[in-house]
Amino acid sequence: LALKYFKSIRTFMVAPGAWPAEIFGEKLSVLVIYHRATLPYHTSLIVVGKFYYIWMHMDELSFLDLGHMIITALLGILTAVRSTVPQLQNYHKLLLKFINVMHLMHSTNKGPYYNQINDTVDKVCSYYTKFSLVIIVFSCSMFNFIPFCNNLANVFIFKTENYTLEFSLYYQYPGIDPSYYFTTTSIYNFYLSYNCAIMVFGLDLILFLIIFQIIGHVYILRYNLENFRWPKNKVVFKLGDILKYKMNESITSEMFDAEENKQVHFKLAECIEHHKEIIGFTDELSALFGPILACTYLFHLVGCSLLLLECSEGGYGAMLRYGPLTVLIYGQLIQMSVIFEMLGSETEKLPDSAYFLPWECMDTSNRRTACIMLHKMQDKISLKALGLAAVGVSTMTGILKTTFS
Repeated sequence: LALKYFKSIRTFMVAPGAWPAEIFGEKLSVLVIYHRATLPYHTSLIVVGKFYYIWMHMDELSFLDLGHMIITALLGILTAVRSTVPQLQNYHKLLLKFINVMHLMHSTNKGPYYNQINDTVDKVCSYYTKFSLVIIVFSCSMFNFIPFCNNLANVFIFKTENYTLEFSLYYQYPGIDPSYYFTTTSIYNFYLSYNCAIMVFGLDLILFLIIFQIIGHVYILRYNLENFRWPKNKVVFKLGDILKYKMNESITSEMFDAEENKQVHFKLAECIEHHKEIIGFTDELSALFGPILACTYLFHLVGCSLLLLECSEGGYGAMLRYGPLTVLIYGQLIQMSVIFEMLGSETEKLPDSAYFLPWECMDTSNRRTACIMLHKMQDKISLKALGLAAVGVSTMTGILKTTFS
């Protein structure tokens, strides 16, 4: 938790609950606890207000304005769904296991390669966290800054008559019209955008950091398999004893002796346990995030098409307002798919690494163990959205083709 990228995540994400600091012994204010508990209901109420606004102003909205309303409504629904995840005990248990068990820092004392992989993964996590947080802040700011600039230009510079003030988000309730309270509504809209950014993209950042650590574990497991110990001594076999024929010829082969076979058995058990640990943690991750990833893919299928439509309007205003958001959402889709594909491609190499074992030099018991391990490693480690669609490049390609068409 003293790592800089974890401190950055804590700073940005503790208030909405994406980073539950209380499970690590940190005390939270009553305001933060209340905000987290009410966020799903609060966001759902805003979504209802959006649909009420669309219903009330359907005749007045242009085609592109209607697209904007639908995009923000979809983002609101996705935020409401994702804001339930930090409330779950399974999410807290998963993060505790990630920090206390699965983080590669706990393995640095096992050898120089462990330390090397930990340093490499930490660098990747640090750069990726900085990149993600900058993009989140920039997109959130631009989405709210463009309406503010338009209002400033039309009211104070050009002094346009009968100008209707612009907002980044529109919602309305019976008897309540937030557009009458410009300053308050603008500040409140930025707050809503912040919640959306953290829940939609910040939660994915934590997920991706976990995946990077799992990939590091796969690299270590492959290294241990490919650099397995070999027998120290050679054994001479007489062909006459083996084939039961009168032959004086002999062959020399490398074989583990009894003491070495005991050590081999211990090393094989260690590799199998490591593989089981990776599989078990990935299954927990898939069970928790599977439904969320399915909702995200559904949002990408609809939202990406609408964002491209809004960008097609042209002009600096549309590009500055929707451009960063479009890049961020498409980037989220591509990053999510590529990172999970990396995990799958690395685990596909595990069977080859397992076959590198000097199994021919082991006794019968260890050969059986090696054979069982080789069989277990045939299955590709991957996450699935609702246990159906594999999260990877093929799903991403299908969504990209659909949205562009």
